[in-house]
Amino acid sequence: MNSDPVHPYYRAILDLYAEAGRPSYHELSAPAARDMLATGLAAAPPANDLPELAAVIDASLPVQGAKIGIRRYQPRGKISGRCVYFHGGGWVIGNLMMADGLCTRLAAGAHCEVISVDYRLAPEHSYPVPFNDAYESLIWAASLDDLPLLVAGESAGGNLAAACAIRARDENGPKIAGQILSCPVTDCDFTTDSYTTYGPMNYLLSGADMQWFWDQYCPDPQQRIHPYLSPLRVEDARGLPPAFINVAALDPLKDEGIAYAERLESAGVAVKLINDDGMLHGYLNAAGKVAAATEAVASLVQWACAMTEAD
Repeated sequence: MNSDPVHPYYRAILDLYAEAGRPSYHELSAPAARDMLATGLAAAPPANDLPELAAVIDASLPVQGAKIGIRRYQPRGKISGRCVYFHGGGWVIGNLMMADGLCTRLAAGAHCEVISVDYRLAPEHSYPVPFNDAYESLIWAASLDDLPLLVAGESAGGNLAAACAIRARDENGPKIAGQILSCPVTDCDFTTDSYTTYGPMNYLLSGADMQWFWDQYCPDPQQRIHPYLSPLRVEDARGLPPAFINVAALDPLKDEGIAYAERLESAGVAVKLINDDGMLHGYLNAAGKVAAATEAVASLVQWACAMTEAD
């Protein structure tokens, strides 16, 4: 009987990393960590089951003090909504290619334009710059027309999405029909059960990695308790948009994702929560290869359709 809690797909990846002596992110400089991520993305076999879109357009968006890249995924046929998406990577190492497959699936499946945002990265641009980039991109997307608007992200991108939803409510900003939070960072607490249990395991993301990411993004621990950094600490969650939240059972961030779902539900916010066994942080990127990831993406797409149709 196999007692390994890790899905075989991820066990093979972890074994390859161990054999190659791949370092952890926190053992590297930010540029070196970005290079390691880019190398890994380039080496990954391309997905052969991605749906076709009408267009994928790279463009730039002026924000305060800079221009940032965006990628617009436009589905075939009628567009029923728009989704602003923020990639993961601990606010430090991510890029648009990280989210390319998921954005393609979401655009085609939910019949919405997905705008993936290449926000500026820490430590060169620490908080609040990435957050402000994210919020400005949301305002811009809302200004395009009256299509129902979703905000979405994975990991640190999920943190930005949740924080943008809070800010939009607080400042009477863009009306958000729903928020999609995949394996999100929702708090700065490293003492949860999932951190204690899975943080030392280095299942693609370790507790030490997350502490390093936080140190790059917001060096001042006292500042991290603000809800724009730790959405779980929002004083009042009433009036926030409905949420789709998925967590991985073997992820250090699992408990804070579940806690945020419960926090929203307790304030009367409708929440769809998925907790997938055997999965590691960021597992939606394995859609088409792992059944749990494929099914979670299908649920996400179905939920997004319902949110844009109901708006």
